[in-house]
Amino acid sequence: MAMTETDVLERAEQTALAGIWAPAVTAYDETLAPDAGMLVEQVRRLLATGCHGVGLFGTTGEGTSLTVDERIALVEAVLAAGVAPDRLMVGTGCAALSDTVRLTTAVVALGCKRSLMLPPFYYKDVSDEGLYASFAEVIERVGDARLEIILYHFPRLSCVPITHPVVERLTRAYPETIVGIKDSSGDLDSTAGFVEAFPDLAVFAGTEALLLDALTRGGAGSITASANVNAPAIRSVYDAWAAGRDAAPLQAQITAHRKALQSRPMIPMLKHILAEELSQSAWRRVRPPLVSLPQESGDSARADLSAAGFAFAAA
Repeated sequence: MAMTETDVLERAEQTALAGIWAPAVTAYDETLAPDAGMLVEQVRRLLATGCHGVGLFGTTGEGTSLTVDERIALVEAVLAAGVAPDRLMVGTGCAALSDTVRLTTAVVALGCKRSLMLPPFYYKDVSDEGLYASFAEVIERVGDARLEIILYHFPRLSCVPITHPVVERLTRAYPETIVGIKDSSGDLDSTAGFVEAFPDLAVFAGTEALLLDALTRGGAGSITASANVNAPAIRSVYDAWAAGRDAAPLQAQITAHRKALQSRPMIPMLKHILAEELSQSAWRRVRPPLVSLPQESGDSARADLSAAGFAFAAA
């Protein structure tokens, strides 16, 4: 049964974990070292333009291309710039158990209690027992009651799906620690299935194309890459739904934007737009194996976005 707006908003007030969250892109200098200053600017921009919170080092932030030390240093820089830790969600899932534990321990100690956690992603076809053990070992070894984990289900890239039995077992064993799921399957049935099976968890759609459908089924909102360049429009859907207004026309608009954005490689596409809108060519840099978007591809993408009604910021 679909939850009402009041039901979801009451849950959001209790958990402070809902709405539109942007997995921030990561900036690099000319040596491809992370540029903390540019990242801080992007985080501030996202919070100022409608995001309820910002994720660091998710897929869009090229998290798996960053070392543990780099991620810790960037979190320190963002916090030193005055960003409140409760507005952040830090990607801490690594292939190695010890790396996940060290990174998670460090960011929680810095005050960032929310961890967006990938499963260990190198070995494929792992059992539910092995997957449960991986998350459980992290929780036990971190040993900090403040830790809150949002499980990151992205089977297309990780190739390690987080199954319902694993989530059920984790929530039974660690009910105060497992607080949410980001479902980046892109499949509404999958997102709705998590919401129905785990009504006490904050379930986020990984694309704004499913935002309104997810909200009406009891989802918490969306953690979406597109918010890096389209936060106000995406937030307008959430706000219209929360106020009981007809959000369908606004949803149709952001779905069209998303379709145009993902018609090219998503991370280079987002960085290309930021580079043009901010007149900062450095934003085009990505770490290998990703490659920057060629100018001609960016120009054609811009035309597609304009045709979809995308509102470009003035450079």
